Amino acid sequence: MKTLALEFGTNMFGKLKPEIKKRLQAVINNPCQETWEDAYSIILNASGRMTTLWQAVIKIDWDMQQNKPLDSKWTHIPTQETIIKAINNAIFKDVGVKNLN
Repeated sequence: MKTLALEFGTNMFGKLKPEIKKRLQAVINNPCQETWEDAYSIILNASGRMTTLWQAVIKIDWDMQQNKPLDSKWTHIPTQETIIKAINNAIFKDVGVKNLN
């Protein structure tokens, strides 16, 4: 699955670079320890208050852990659907664009 939202995401340097989109697409395609660890800290929206993928998921997934020691594994990996919804919410809702969910 893909989400158009990735084309509108921003970080501190402007639009998301292709390599960042690739990491986000990898976690969408295969949500697992490895891909989540590689993507959770990516900034999705730098307009206003910066939002990372992890922060966006926490807003909609009650099972998502609020913190994690550096040397431990994630106790919960969000589903593909949750990741897509979180990305859409972070990018579209935070900039006043209608959510496409």
